[in-house]
Amino acid sequence: MQPGFSGASIDFPRDPGHNARVPVVNDIPKRRTRVVRAGLIYATVVLAIGIAAGSRPNNLLVWVFACLLAALVASGIVSGWMLMPLRAIRVEPRRGRVGEPLLVRYEIRNTSRLFPAFDLHVVETDSTSVGSGLTPAGEAWVLHVGPGDRVHAEAVFRPTRRGTARLSRFEVRSTFPFDLLQKTLVFSQPADVLIHPEIRVLREEILRRVTAGGIGGQRISGQAGGSDDFFGVREYRPGDSVRQIAWKRLAGTGKLASIERSRSVPPRVRVLLDLSRATAALRVGEGEDARTLEEEAIVLAASFIALADRLGYEYALSIAGLPSPPVALRRGHFHREKLMSLLAAIDLERPRTAGNGLAASDERSTVIVIHPDRAETSIAPQNAWHFTARQLAQLTDRVDRRPGNAAEGAPSAAVATPGEGAAA
Repeated sequence: MQPGFSGASIDFPRDPGHNARVPVVNDIPKRRTRVVRAGLIYATVVLAIGIAAGSRPNNLLVWVFACLLAALVASGIVSGWMLMPLRAIRVEPRRGRVGEPLLVRYEIRNTSRLFPAFDLHVVETDSTSVGSGLTPAGEAWVLHVGPGDRVHAEAVFRPTRRGTARLSRFEVRSTFPFDLLQKTLVFSQPADVLIHPEIRVLREEILRRVTAGGIGGQRISGQAGGSDDFFGVREYRPGDSVRQIAWKRLAGTGKLASIERSRSVPPRVRVLLDLSRATAALRVGEGEDARTLEEEAIVLAASFIALADRLGYEYALSIAGLPSPPVALRRGHFHREKLMSLLAAIDLERPRTAGNGLAASDERSTVIVIHPDRAETSIAPQNAWHFTARQLAQLTDRVDRRPGNAAEGAPSAAVATPGEGAAA
């Protein structure tokens, strides 16, 4: 599957909450038996001893052969009885992120009233889980499940690309008690996990510079309720602080009144991801891959959103070239996760459309435009700031601020000037 995930939709994906109901798998799992390498060596030794005991009957050889053969048969019977009453489900994770571990939890239930289970390994086996960009980093393992018990195990995966990761089948395996035969239960439980794009840590001064002094910078709200500058005077209400009482008005009118303060509005940033040109139409240099530049542009957009959220700004996302729902300026965890889900669901294989995806032109916000290859200033307002995917490394590197450095105090070369575009 390509990095664009052609099967994904651009709409907000449905994202179940933490208390989402887990589907119960009631089907009887398929059972399989495999001979592991140690069992194959063991069977070869037993066969050799059996041939020797048959050619030259000897009480010692016959007893040794009988014990070894009994151990092989007991290994298959014990592991089979142990796994038959087991039932397992996958507790689907909400989402993952490229570059961060993804925990997948499994719930294993022992329906037997007499027999416990030991040494259980849970493994995802469907090839689509590997093709969708999930690399196994640690399998789930359970030491003991008592009769009637219910236990949980966690497996660790590392997402390598954004989009929808598909999980289908998983197996519960055990080689208990002698590690000679592997008994397996196969459970089928299709599931999709949305993988968000990678987030790079950008320098904070970049966002502060592009918002300082502009229409999206910090300003005074037209509503009361803060603790900054003077806003007005209103009638005293029980519970008002003594410090907010207007004493001069009390002396003149004899009536209690309270001073209202204005509140400051945080800077507002709208990130515009420019995907108006098709992948084949991008202007790339020698050794560059157009699809990689698009993916890095998505990473840069996600990094700007994460930085705005960390600084307490109000932010939104627009996508040029692909249909996307309008997003208002907000802040907070759930707003950030919505925008990350929108970036994760972008399908780069879809045909591009006209329009820049921006909201109303009278919106007071700083517009940051992210281009895959080169800046196209006509797609955004004149005072917009333009960045390209090629600048991702510059924006994440730290500036040398040692005394005597020639770059000290100078604006970073990674920050573009508004209306002029960013250097390719």
